[in-house]
Amino acid sequence: MREIIIIQHCQSEHHINEMSGGWTDTPLTELGKKQANLIGLRLKKELSGKEYVLYSSDLKRAWQTAEILGNHLNLKIVSEKNLREINTGVAAGKTKKWANANRNPRKENKFDFDHQEFKNGETWRQFSNRVAFCMENIVESEKKNLIIVTHGGTLSFIIAWWMYFEIHMHSKSFFSASPASISLLQEINDKRHILRKLNDTSHLTELKQLMD
Repeated sequence: MREIIIIQHCQSEHHINEMSGGWTDTPLTELGKKQANLIGLRLKKELSGKEYVLYSSDLKRAWQTAEILGNHLNLKIVSEKNLREINTGVAAGKTKKWANANRNPRKENKFDFDHQEFKNGETWRQFSNRVAFCMENIVESEKKNLIIVTHGGTLSFIIAWWMYFEIHMHSKSFFSASPASISLLQEINDKRHILRKLNDTSHLTELKQLMD
């Protein structure tokens, strides 16, 4: 049974300082580092005796999460730029206020898979194709189980790719998870692909109790 563990990166500076996401490259907060440590402790306990390869987006918030996990699991990180969040073009490095004021307007008041939200950025179709192509290459080249540290939008498209979504289904659905969450994909013995776990944050309970 093959597994792909998807980690959504932990709390980043852009979550608390009104910066936009996408390709804005912000580091983890101190809380984010604590979250990553708890993920590492959990995985070290649960994955004992299994072999994994650790991949990560090269953006700081994902890479720093992966570094902490790698230290716990004694794994080196394979950097993969195509695991980044959607390319937000000219909005990268800008505030949420700037991004909201400079989005390309949609023709209709509904989600458009081919709409380019920002100049020099990706459409959601281009983003989806990039992620699917990346995952095909990773799975073909790696025979071991995988741990992938990435972003919310990327996570959704990884799951959609794994579950064999048709391209038109992307415009009507989305898999939502939280920072510092764990999701689990598996290929069972009859070769069917399953989503075993989505947005598991039970490892953060201790941290939440300390903050209350």
